[in-house]
Amino acid sequence: MKDVDERGREGPSSTERLLGDYHRELLTLIQRFTNAGIWLHVPATGETWWSEQVRQLCGVSGTDISSVLDIVHRCTEESEPALEEAFDEAIEDQTPFDIRVEFVNDGQGKKAVQICCEPQSRNGQPDVLFGAIRDVTERVRQEQRIRVLRKTSQQLKRANSRQEVAEILANASKNILGLVNTTIRFVDENDSRLRTVVATEECVERAGQRPNYSIAEETPAARTYRTGEPEIHRDHERTDDEYDRGKLQSGLYVPIGDMGVLSAGDITLDAFDEQDLEAAGLLGQLGAEALKRIGLTKRSRAI
Repeated sequence: MKDVDERGREGPSSTERLLGDYHRELLTLIQRFTNAGIWLHVPATGETWWSEQVRQLCGVSGTDISSVLDIVHRCTEESEPALEEAFDEAIEDQTPFDIRVEFVNDGQGKKAVQICCEPQSRNGQPDVLFGAIRDVTERVRQEQRIRVLRKTSQQLKRANSRQEVAEILANASKNILGLVNTTIRFVDENDSRLRTVVATEECVERAGQRPNYSIAEETPAARTYRTGEPEIHRDHERTDDEYDRGKLQSGLYVPIGDMGVLSAGDITLDAFDEQDLEAAGLLGQLGAEALKRIGLTKRSRAI
């Protein structure tokens, strides 16, 4: 219902006036609830407005973004062309888009974001582009874990040897989880050592040939094997053992059941988080199940 002013003209209702007074607070609440930020762009003037949530999601300060191109240029090299093309089509042809890209956060690695745009036009010309940006990094990680489960579990079911299992684990760690510098070690029960079965080419290039470890010594891999507990080492300068890890500055270690350890390193400090540990741990569990199956099959054949 509309209110009528003293000259008989319809005006906004009291509820509408209240909504107008609190529109900023409502917008902030909606963005916080949806974990999204709002933006708009006026093609005719090049003027762009970004909410504070957009700046937070993109990891930038108020002076770091002033136009659409500033956002485009924050993408990774792989994502930038697709987003730039999407913006061009939205401006020239009024084509809406909904695209997932990766942003590079200064000093904070990469972030997956979903960007949508809805052009509003007059007389065939775009008047304004409305859009939203949402952080989907965790969703991408969840999808990544599902891919690990599906693809790797199928491959491991076909593996017939420990060597095959190690190669499949190393390949999945490198190419699916993005843990490029991966080493797979299995325990040799004859001499109680964790023996390197596979190390990725990148790992060897950056850290040299990876050593075998006694399961009794105080190294991260041996300790992970003994305790069954994963570890993250944020700075290998503080890793208290005598082994050289070359250019690798941080690392993670997860058990492969009671049969071995998967380790991965990175050339940057503090490169791994709990999500990386969880995903690598899942891979280790799959490897343990495959090794157990192979062991049972060999014993049954021997009988």
